[in-house]
Amino acid sequence: MRGPLTLGAVVVLVAVTFVAFRVVSAQANGCSGSVRLSIAANPDIYPAVREAAARWVDTNPKVDNDCIHMQVNPVPAADVANALAVRAGGGALIDVAARPAPTPADDEVPAVWIPDSVSWVGRVQAIRRDVFEYDVTSVAMSPVVLAMPETLARTLSGGSSHKLTAEEFAGLLQRSLRDKEPNVQVGIAEPRRDAASLAGAVLMYDAVPTGPAQLPALIGAYRGISVVPDRAALLRVFDRSQAIAPVAEQAILAPDAASQRPPFTAVPLAAAIALDYPYAVVAGRPRAVAQAAAQFRAALMSRGYRDILTKAGFHDPGRSANQGLSIGDGGPANPVTGNSLADGKKITDVLAIWKSARTPSRIIAFTDVTAVMGQPAAPGALTRLEIMQQAQLDGLKLITDDSEVGVWTFASGLPGGKDYQEMVPVGPLDAVQRDRINLAVATNRPVATDSRGLYESVLAAYQVATDGWDESRSNMVLVCTGGGNTKPGGLSLDGVRLELEKLADPAKPIRLVVVGLGPDVNLDELATFAKTAGGKAFKAERPEEIGEIFLRALLRG
Repeated sequence: MRGPLTLGAVVVLVAVTFVAFRVVSAQANGCSGSVRLSIAANPDIYPAVREAAARWVDTNPKVDNDCIHMQVNPVPAADVANALAVRAGGGALIDVAARPAPTPADDEVPAVWIPDSVSWVGRVQAIRRDVFEYDVTSVAMSPVVLAMPETLARTLSGGSSHKLTAEEFAGLLQRSLRDKEPNVQVGIAEPRRDAASLAGAVLMYDAVPTGPAQLPALIGAYRGISVVPDRAALLRVFDRSQAIAPVAEQAILAPDAASQRPPFTAVPLAAAIALDYPYAVVAGRPRAVAQAAAQFRAALMSRGYRDILTKAGFHDPGRSANQGLSIGDGGPANPVTGNSLADGKKITDVLAIWKSARTPSRIIAFTDVTAVMGQPAAPGALTRLEIMQQAQLDGLKLITDDSEVGVWTFASGLPGGKDYQEMVPVGPLDAVQRDRINLAVATNRPVATDSRGLYESVLAAYQVATDGWDESRSNMVLVCTGGGNTKPGGLSLDGVRLELEKLADPAKPIRLVVVGLGPDVNLDELATFAKTAGGKAFKAERPEEIGEIFLRALLRG
């Protein structure tokens, strides 16, 4: 006999408060104790997981004669990822378009997490590899499709079932962003919080070349589309406009989907991306909990439970979908398969460019003006400083108008008796500030010294950035240097690391990005102190690399 399925009290899990259902196993058959298995499932798959759990407790599952108690809660993947990142000690290193969560207690962290995409697992594991117990397995699949007005879909397809190619998607972007066609408006939810929209951002990334010369086009594309907070808001857009948006097919196939959304057509993609709903067991749980989690995973993936997921609009992972969408009627179409969002390097790049394109910044950019910067970057080439000046002027064009930017230079013996000089104070990036910065950058000249107080300069800039930290902006210190610290008697490498450790605050993240110019730069030295503050270091050895690496540091660092 099944144990009661009850509506529980308000449950606090991973720092989120919501009403949760509790599935309780039977206290029968001589159980000597109990094992509590808590699951945080993404809201779209939560009803199916809850139903599967209810069916499973009919079998009275046990671990070593202890009955398994289950608690299944709907929690957005972004909120769980935020909490797990904080618990792993790196809350400032995962960007979910929200402040780092408070550190959760052990009983506030689920034993099992089922987000909508493996991309979430990868983003958490990028902070700490051992967050999860063992290999993560997909329990369901839902391809990402483009939802659009039926009239537009018929124009693209000629009235038949059609998979949109990358070239056709690029054409839609052009019609929306360049030609401003009123019936072709591309929109997505915030991709740092929504996996289907992250897939949309990846599609745009793949459709627009991302080399140094083409990067402004991708920045423009990301800025030109409409963005809403979440999927529910995205679907509501169809009530007011003729929008095109990436959504999970399950959002359309779910039994109650038709009554909750306006009419539109879903067009599958030729280069399909799928949400893969990984089953991840959080590390550090007692052995009995891990065993209970493994038992439920096996049940959820077995034939006896596939009907629940299929009924909810999901596909069997690793196999061709047995359903699809025809234009107009929502009936069966060609089977679809899709690749998961598992390319961590690409996802990191996409999200970094997205954040730079959509989020206002607060940047202190400062440049080495020691004598080495006046040397040609290669025989017959411009000087290192001249090449960097052009890269900085080009980069400034890509920063949003609502950002704040200031410019410093550094070398020993600058006016004022310090190792650095503030050329343009940090201020709103209006037309006047842009003119000030352009003039300051263009008129920088090297000074006759090889003494470079790099460590003191970095520390001073980081202190100013910390004092002026703005939670509404992406805060950054960007350093361009022709070498390491050469000031006699100044701070040591260990000393600057210690001081940066004191200043760095995970609740107030500041990106410290260092770009070294020239083959003689010691990248290990730059990376050592940059990583102390959660930053990165880059090295441009050849003149032709400087512009590309500077843009990468500015937009992707």
